[in-house]
Amino acid sequence: MKTDCTTRRALFEDENADARMGATFVISAALTIALVFVWIIAPPASIGVSEGQLAPEIIGQGYLDGEWEDFQLTDHINFSWVEGAEGQWILLQFIDTDCPHCWKSGADMSEHWPIFGDSGAVLYVTIAVEVVGNEHSRDEIVAFKEKQDYVGCKSTSNCENRPGDVHPWMYVDALNSDVSDDYALPGVPFELLLSPDGIVIWNGAQHKSDGLDTVDSALRHHLMEDA
Repeated sequence: MKTDCTTRRALFEDENADARMGATFVISAALTIALVFVWIIAPPASIGVSEGQLAPEIIGQGYLDGEWEDFQLTDHINFSWVEGAEGQWILLQFIDTDCPHCWKSGADMSEHWPIFGDSGAVLYVTIAVEVVGNEHSRDEIVAFKEKQDYVGCKSTSNCENRPGDVHPWMYVDALNSDVSDDYALPGVPFELLLSPDGIVIWNGAQHKSDGLDTVDSALRHHLMEDA
């Protein structure tokens, strides 16, 4: 009798195990079909810097509030964001601290920061790359950002004389990284505006002959006129 009970219990447990395994397969199959369906309707964006593409990853050290800290672009991207929902946009500005045009852009950035950056609507990130000369350093990046007494910005100029105000947003050190290649920089300064889900919504190099050829005009168009 004991043997019969044990046998029945084993059979019962085997049947339950088979049922659970079957349910697992059914759920897995349903999820796979759902993911394929979603991919067909809205395939993942390709990675690149053209408008409509997902911005490439950036990993490095960023300087903010007096210290260097880890920075990763995807940490600030909400991949589940949908158009019309609340979210923080991202402005990427690529500069070289020795570049005369980047030197002048310091004032432009200072003008629209109080409207879009200080309010938290847009995350400002300046990425320092090396395309002009070869004597760059983190000290120079900090001096450019903070307008400190340091000779070396714009080649031989004192960084404290940079146009514009001190920049209160993060500067990322990309001097010795692949960021310049990943973003196929056409020159500097170069700016991109990303929607909260990391998609390039505005590429400054694609608007050289229309009314959206400046960062300020792009910010106003996408965050004010479309609001």
